[in-house]
Amino acid sequence: MNTSDSILATIDSINEINESIYGSYNLKDAFHTILEKVNHHFSLNLAIIGIVNEDRQVVEIEISKGITETIDPIPFKQSIIGWTAFYRKPVLIKNSRKESKLTLLSPDSMSAITIPMILNGKTIGVMHIESKQAEQYSLDDLKIATAFANEAGKVISNIWLVDQLKSKTDQLYSLVNLSRNLVAKLDRNSILINLAQETRTLLKCHSCALFLISPDKNILDLHTMVNTTGILNDTSQIDLRDSAIGGALKRKKQIEIHNILYTEENEFNSIILRDSLYSMLVTPIIFQNKVVGVLNAYSQEKHRFSDDEKRTAFALADLGAMTLENARLYEKTFTSEEILRKNEKLTTLGLLSAEIAHEIRNPLTVIKLLFQTLDLQFDASDPRSKDAELITERINHLETIVERVLGFSHRNHNTKSRNCLSTLVEESLQLVRLKLNQLKIDISLEKSDEDLFIEANKGQIQQVILNLIFNASQAISKSGGKIHIKLSKDNQFVYFNIQDNGHGIPESIKDRIFESFLTNRSEGTGLGLSIAKRILASHRGNISLIKSDPEGTVFEFALPLSYSLENNPSTASSKSE
Repeated sequence: MNTSDSILATIDSINEINESIYGSYNLKDAFHTILEKVNHHFSLNLAIIGIVNEDRQVVEIEISKGITETIDPIPFKQSIIGWTAFYRKPVLIKNSRKESKLTLLSPDSMSAITIPMILNGKTIGVMHIESKQAEQYSLDDLKIATAFANEAGKVISNIWLVDQLKSKTDQLYSLVNLSRNLVAKLDRNSILINLAQETRTLLKCHSCALFLISPDKNILDLHTMVNTTGILNDTSQIDLRDSAIGGALKRKKQIEIHNILYTEENEFNSIILRDSLYSMLVTPIIFQNKVVGVLNAYSQEKHRFSDDEKRTAFALADLGAMTLENARLYEKTFTSEEILRKNEKLTTLGLLSAEIAHEIRNPLTVIKLLFQTLDLQFDASDPRSKDAELITERINHLETIVERVLGFSHRNHNTKSRNCLSTLVEESLQLVRLKLNQLKIDISLEKSDEDLFIEANKGQIQQVILNLIFNASQAISKSGGKIHIKLSKDNQFVYFNIQDNGHGIPESIKDRIFESFLTNRSEGTGLGLSIAKRILASHRGNISLIKSDPEGTVFEFALPLSYSLENNPSTASSKSE
């Protein structure tokens, strides 16, 4: 074959190599096509294509021809292939018996060409051919082989790029699904276990460990350990003073350790040795600049974690931190709601006790006065003398108990301060937002352009607000509905108006809705509106039912407007005088 024909054949082969990747972008198919074209173009008895593993500093053989046994990874600088991979220089051996100290793969081979596949100044692989004939390959063959190797490198790189894009797409899809799953979970343990599992899957590492930091910030407690077999029942602690992880947490930065046996001397080492773990990526879990834990990824061989892997680990750690905080707030909200319900019950009990005590005091006073007017005088020896004394003592004791109950009730009602009604409403909505979301109720607040201040007991007014919101939500159907709150004022009062689109109040009880123990719900106590009316009355306010029909209900309460000293109209008029 003359030079022109050889060049044309080379160009055709290169074009066919390029065309082979389109459609499938399969690395094995590309290797087969490259090797087939090399075999067609050169006279050879042995050929291989190897890919460089930078982490392990070896060339891993991907495909071969003329070799029956499996070839182990070839270390850098070892044999002609390792030498080429390390020094990134092509090698032409015309007669190995005379001129080369580099070892060929076959003892029968006499000549060889080895070409590094270089892309962007970095060796990504090696192409190698051998022949049993001496002087089989020339400098022209070396140039042609170099052209093949360069094109093969580009093809392999393009396939890797496509694989990376697919992998990133899968990672993005997995992150979106993970975020949905984590947000849906409210149990802290489930969140942490799911986070560790997804980290191992997305990073494609052997193991993943999730540690939580102790309150004193010195100890990491192993919460979850997962590997390729699933969740492990491991327990361990790491003293941050005995681990490189401490530096990552102190600086709040990600660190990578290529050989953890050289840096780790702690209790967790037993797990490292048991699972033959080698390299580690440490990613702090940080929320609002506070370290709450650490997410560790492990490999069983020396591995340099890529920038993509590091960014993915960071994204997972951030997602985990936000989800944990969301679960904490959710738990806190429900705890607050539970406390609020308990406080409402206690307030109801207190008001009910005060009402009962008040009703008892009147007849008790009458009994005491009438008993005293009887002026029962008996001889000391008469048993009735002792009975009369005991009756007087018991009446006085009952009177003391009644006064104590009434005194306690009065003390609780007199704690008032200047509050912004808008703030009280917003805080109340914060407490019930999750419950309303579960009930599919959309609640809206229409605030006044100005702050509306009142002199009030904050807890009691919020109890009134919450009671009205709960009543509105219970009137709405299970398919959901709307609640609208409007705040306004005039020269004397501030107004809280709440409207729902529920089923309305039955006509038969509309005139008595503020009476105690009146309710049309089996689970109701009938005290809510009665207590609300009493609370507002103690604040010199009032509540009224504006309207109620099958399309919804509107309640409104009014409280005296509180002026600051400089904005008080009476103060301003006295100053002008």
